[in-house]
Amino acid sequence: MIDFEAYSGDCRLRGRLALGEGRLTDLLNTTPELHVLDARLESLADGRVVEVPELTVDRDELCAVAGGGPRGDASRRLHTHSARVVMEVGPYHVEGAVHGTPASDPLGAALRRMAWVPLTDATVRYLVGRDPVCDEIPTLIVNRDLATSLRPVEETVVALPWEEATRPHPAPSRALDLTGTLRDEEPADGDDTSPPRATDPIL
Repeated sequence: MIDFEAYSGDCRLRGRLALGEGRLTDLLNTTPELHVLDARLESLADGRVVEVPELTVDRDELCAVAGGGPRGDASRRLHTHSARVVMEVGPYHVEGAVHGTPASDPLGAALRRMAWVPLTDATVRYLVGRDPVCDEIPTLIVNRDLATSLRPVEETVVALPWEEATRPHPAPSRALDLTGTLRDEEPADGDDTSPPRATDPIL
C-alpha cells in the first residue's frame, strides 16, 4: 500500500492504493480503474471535503497523480537529460522537467510515450474556490490525453487564467525617455552669437 494523491477535473483525491510489484506509472498505463482506500476528496469549487472508506476511480478521469512507491529495477535505468515544460491539464497549470535519453529530444520523447508522462521537480497551480494554490511535487505523472497544451518553458512571464501580468513591458529601443528633467533649448538673452539677419527687401 502506498499513499495516493491525485488531481481530477473537479477535486483533489487522497487515500491509499495497492500498488503491487510494479511502478505507479506502469499501473496507470495498464489499469483502467484504481481502487483507493480511505479516500478523501476535496472539491475545487468550494473546498468541501468528503471522506469514503473505499472508492473506485476511472483512471482516465485523473489529470495527474503524485509519484510514489518503488522506482523500478535500478539496473534498467538509463542516463537521461531533461527539459522544462509547461502543460495545461484540465484546471491545472503544470510545470516540470521531462526526461529523455541522451540521443533524443525530451519533449519529443514525451509525445511518443504512453499516455502517462512523469515529470520531476513539478509545480501544480490551480484554484480552490477563489484561492490560488501551488503544490510542489518531486515526481508528478501527468495524463497527456487530457492535456490541452505542452510546450517548452520560455523565459517570459506566464499569466495564469486567474492572474494579471504585472511585469511592465520593456520600452522599445527607439522609445523616448520622458522621465528626465526638461531642458530649455532656447538660448539665454544676450547669448545669441549668430550674425544679424538682413532686412528683407520691400517689393
